[in-house]
Amino acid sequence: MFWRAFRRSAPPPQTTSWWRDAETAAEAPTAEILGRLRQGVVSPAESPDEAERQEEMIDGLLQVQAVVALAALPVVVTQHRVIGGDVCHFVAPVSLVGDVSVPGKLFLTSARLVFAGGRVQAWPWHRVQEVSRSGRLLAVVLGGGADGLRVQCNTYGDALVARHLADRIRRR
Repeated sequence: MFWRAFRRSAPPPQTTSWWRDAETAAEAPTAEILGRLRQGVVSPAESPDEAERQEEMIDGLLQVQAVVALAALPVVVTQHRVIGGDVCHFVAPVSLVGDVSVPGKLFLTSARLVFAGGRVQAWPWHRVQEVSRSGRLLAVVLGGGADGLRVQCNTYGDALVARHLADRIRRR
């Protein structure tokens, strides 16, 4: 009985289809889809953790929708030393996933994908074969037999926007 207080409540069964719809919407969020998702958010009284996660996902989808609508890539003004002469399009706090979680920052620039944490790791875009997302986790697949990169973003919005922008930058 005592341990039950420390367990997270199980999300209601209808949330599985909600998350499936939200993941589908991540590719091309529209006002209609976002409206349906907002109406389907689980009640905070029923599952407060799940309601908060769903609201965070909707916020992330709104961020992607705004970035998709931009004709040009966003420009982030930063004087971080790892940027050098590149144009920075995205920066977010992340944690390197591994045996020991290493905090750092993920930068998407005009020329490279950069992880700055502990030590700086950078790859030119022609080496980046794919950037995929699962929840808040980003996985970067590199060409040439190099080990990839796995980072945990702090929010769904950061992960969604980073994945979208990485795809746009790679396609240029």
